[in-house]
Amino acid sequence: MWDRLYPYFLWIENTRLGHAIRESKWTFALAEVFHLLGLTLFLGTVLILALRLFNLVLRDKGVAETARELMPWSLVGLLLTILTGTLLFTSEATKCWGNIAFRYKVLFLSLAIPFQFTALRCVSRPDRQGLPPAVRKITALVAVLLWFGVAVAGRAIFFF
Repeated sequence: MWDRLYPYFLWIENTRLGHAIRESKWTFALAEVFHLLGLTLFLGTVLILALRLFNLVLRDKGVAETARELMPWSLVGLLLTILTGTLLFTSEATKCWGNIAFRYKVLFLSLAIPFQFTALRCVSRPDRQGLPPAVRKITALVAVLLWFGVAVAGRAIFFF
């Protein structure tokens, strides 16, 4: 199936945007800087919420309150990461197509996004505070592992 996607990856890379990013002296570098900034912001909020679910930080605040306060920062980080990641991908789509680390990144990302907005959000809601602690902790752990899987695989793209 992956082989059938190559023409689309080639088309994406050959768009005006792909050429512009690849040929610019600063665009790729700036996109990468903001990609890492967004990733740091997003992973930081996920990690803080996970640590709160483990009852290791912010013990004086409820889980739902912590999640509500982190949500705007989390969304900004995620949107910045997705926007800049799309720009980076556009500039070197065919390189990504043949890269095993990119395939793992896509796999982790396709699992992490729905998990973030279903399971993690569910255990953080005010009406779900009666869930067993083990369920909340396992959910937090899975979220952290999925998102760090995205980050590690993304970093590994450079090496493969």
